[in-house]
Order: sequence, then structure tokens, then C-alpha cells
Amino acid sequence: MVGLLAVSAGSASASTIASPLGAADPGFTRIGANYYLAATGSSQTGTMPVFRRAAPTGAYTKIGNINAARAGYSKFWAPHIVKRGSYFFAFFSASHNGAAPCVYYASSKTVVGGYSGPRLLTCGGGGGREAIDATTYVTSENNTYLTWRSGVHRLGFPRGDYDIIARMLTFNGTTGTVGFTSGQAADNLLHRTSDYVYEAPSLVRHGGKVWLFVSRNRYDTNAYYTAVYSADTIHGTFTFRKNLMKTGQGYGYGPGGAEVETAADGSTWIAYHVWQNSKPTPTTAGKRILKTAKLDWVNGLPVVR
Repeated sequence: MVGLLAVSAGSASASTIASPLGAADPGFTRIGANYYLAATGSSQTGTMPVFRRAAPTGAYTKIGNINAARAGYSKFWAPHIVKRGSYFFAFFSASHNGAAPCVYYASSKTVVGGYSGPRLLTCGGGGGREAIDATTYVTSENNTYLTWRSGVHRLGFPRGDYDIIARMLTFNGTTGTVGFTSGQAADNLLHRTSDYVYEAPSLVRHGGKVWLFVSRNRYDTNAYYTAVYSADTIHGTFTFRKNLMKTGQGYGYGPGGAEVETAADGSTWIAYHVWQNSKPTPTTAGKRILKTAKLDWVNGLPVVR
């Protein structure tokens, strides 16, 4: 196992997790007594490293990789792990034979290793549209929704048309399969045209509302940031509430790719990535690292501590 560096930071973040090969797009999940961070590692080989800790912040340890890669697949991004029944399910984006990325899943009876090959869940619908950044959200009725970003950089990256979509899932924890629930239509949580990038959605329930965290602008510079929207239900209209984290506010360079998780005691925590050093342009060299922090609520709005 590879140990990770966790160091105390200022008031903006409780811990920093630096992987020697770089890590990004953290899938942040509490399973049983442990917290897991699954991340984009080598997007071409699909290793997708997994880190574990018994508390949401502090020194995470790498425990292995998802390893869902198979011949013909590449661009493995943004994994997110859940457990249902006797299986772990990993959701992620991948490209098959060079096509636009789609959302796939793989399953295993262990949290690392042993995963099936990619199984298709949804694509962007043609026209070069991507389906990426899949996460899950559990409602108060205990229904699980898959949330992802569909979009195309129609005006040239980082501008185009983007949708944040959610649709209910049905798991079979005996066979290790999952699909969209029959008869349940998809909800379009945010629809934006001719705008800067929206991606990396994460949903959490708090204070009688559903909160949507999204990343904006280009991921490959300091311009990346995290914004927050809310609605009364997952089927409601999501309204902009605030920009949560930006470069220059003490969170790091280009804070984005965030996912939010709720602890057993009801407290909320956030994982996100930043560039290890300032990255003012896309061609500036750099690697990304992960951070975790407490997410407090002040006057009804989230604040990263």
C-alpha cells in the first residue's frame, strides 16, 4: 500500500492528500465505518486509485485500484463507488474506441480489484455530446439517483451547451448489475446553452433542501471553481446560491471536482481537487492533489472550513 501525505492547512481546508502520480475528480463515499476517495489517476490505463480512512479528513491510505480497463476503452475519469448488497459498484466515464465519453459502471465483491469490465449506462445522445462525472444521490425515501453531466463544447472549450441530469437507479446486489429504474424519467437539473463549462455534479440533502455542487470553467487552469445551487426536491428548479470556492480564497489553485458526503452524525464534508502549484495557463505544467474539509452551514448556506 502506498502511504499518502496529509498535512494540516489553514482554515480553508482540514487536510491535503498528495499522490505521487497526481489524483483528481474525487468520488467521496462513506461505506460502513470508512470513507473512500476514488480518483482519476492515469486516465488512459483506467487504474483509478482508491484511498480509505476511518474519518473524513486526515491521512488517507491508498488501498488499491478499481482496474476496470479493457481493450478498446480509454479516458477513465471521475470514479464514484457505492455498495449495494454484496457488491461494490464503481461509476465512471470512459471512451470506447475513441468515441465521446459515456457513463459506465463496473462491479466487484471487493472495493478494489476484481471489477468487471465497463458496462454502459448512458451516453450524451450524439452530436459529440459527452456523458461524464457520474455520482449518486440518495433521497429521503431511500431512492438512489445517478447524476451526471451531458454536454458538448459547441463554441470551443470551455464554452458550449451543458445539462446536469439525474435519473433513478435500480440495483441488483446479488448479481452485481444496475440500470435505470423502469418508468422513471430523467430530470434535467440545470440546462445551459452558450455558457462556460458546468460539470462534476454532486447532490446532498440539508435543511429541507437538495443542494447541487458543480464545477465551472476550464479544469486545466486556476480558473476552475465550485458553485452551489439548491432546490426543494430533486425534481424542482435549481437556483444559484453562491460561488463556494475560487482561486485566491485560500482553498488552492482551481478548486473543483467536488463531492459532498454526510457523516453518520449528520455533519457534511467535502472532497475536491486543486493544482499543486499555480497553473495560470493550460500549457503550464502541473499535477492535481485532493483535499477534504468540513462543510459548515452559515445563515443557511454552505461554507468550506
